[in-house]
Amino acid sequence: MKSRKLIFPVIVATSLALGACGTQGEKKAESTKITEQASEKKTVSIADGAASMKKTVSDLKAQLQAKDAAKVKDDAEQLEKTWQMFEDTVKEKNADLYEKLETPLHTIEAGAKAEPLDAQTLNKAAEDLDTVLTEVGKLK
Repeated sequence: MKSRKLIFPVIVATSLALGACGTQGEKKAESTKITEQASEKKTVSIADGAASMKKTVSDLKAQLQAKDAAKVKDDAEQLEKTWQMFEDTVKEKNADLYEKLETPLHTIEAGAKAEPLDAQTLNKAAEDLDTVLTEVGKLK
C-alpha cells in the first residue's frame, strides 16, 4: 500500500525534473540564435565591403572557368552575406546605385543554384557586378 502512495509523487518529481532540463536547453539554443543574428548584422564600411565583394567576384569568375558548381554556389552565398553587411548604408546614400547592384547580384544568386551552370549568363552578371562595385566603392 505504501509503495502505491509513493508512485504518484515519484512520477510527478521525475516529470518536473525532466521538464526543467528541456526548458534550459531551449533557452540556450534561442540565446545562441540571437547572438548569431546579431553577429550577422555587423556593418562594414562601404569601401571595405565593395573590395571584399570584388575579390569574391574574381574568385567566382575563376570557378566558372573551372566549371566548379559547388564553389560557384559558395561564392554566390558569400557575396550575399558580404552585401548584407553594408547594403543599408549604400541604400541610404544612393538608392539608384543600390538597385543597380541588386540586379546582377540576384542573377548570380539564382544562376549559381541552377543545374547546369549557365556560365555565359553568370560571367555577364559577374562583370556587371564588378563594374557597379567599383562605383559603390567610391561612395563616401
